Amino acid sequence: MRKHNQDGMSTHDPLNETAAAADDIFSHSCRTEATNGAANRQGVSRALLMRIAPIFQHACDGRAQVRHSVELEHAPGTKNPTTQVDCLAITPFGVFVVNHFNWTGLVKPWTNEDELAVVDDRGDVTIHTSPLRRAKPAVRNLRLVLSQHDCPVESVAVLGEAGCSLHPTVPDGVLTLPDLHYFVRTRLNRFRATHRRYLDADNLASHIDWSCSRMRSCP
Repeated sequence: MRKHNQDGMSTHDPLNETAAAADDIFSHSCRTEATNGAANRQGVSRALLMRIAPIFQHACDGRAQVRHSVELEHAPGTKNPTTQVDCLAITPFGVFVVNHFNWTGLVKPWTNEDELAVVDDRGDVTIHTSPLRRAKPAVRNLRLVLSQHDCPVESVAVLGEAGCSLHPTVPDGVLTLPDLHYFVRTRLNRFRATHRRYLDADNLASHIDWSCSRMRSCP
């Protein structure tokens, strides 16, 4: 057993060629990750955007804003003040931090909620920090930024489909891309069940932009 602490990582009509192009980027990025980290992460983020944007747009009639490679300042004045998010989906029913992880094997819960185990085809076990745990700084930051809007914020980890399977008891925010349709639908229905007015996604996006611009303008 070994301990692994590697960091994870047109918007309306999901055309087949767009999905295929995204798949090619994912495949190429995974092969080159070790040699070209930062540029490769940008490619992974763009590919993820191409795959998830149509899903979020479809759920809210095109009123979502989905962005890639978003930098958030979660701990100003500290040694590591910022965190990078692969994609940010801003919708009328909440904001979602979406990151991609290229894991291969059976993903299952470990001894605590902050870790997940990945069992490969030889039976070897690798322990990873849970993607949901990794995303907590970004989620906390966005909840604070959007506190006046009473906006739900949560994280989603999209795992690589090729060679990856999920144990039934993993958290529902850890999923493969085909599961994202159902996940988004459940979050939409959960929000509707509160009988609240839908949020203004453009207003949420503007508030996030304002927060990010303040971060960039600070010395």
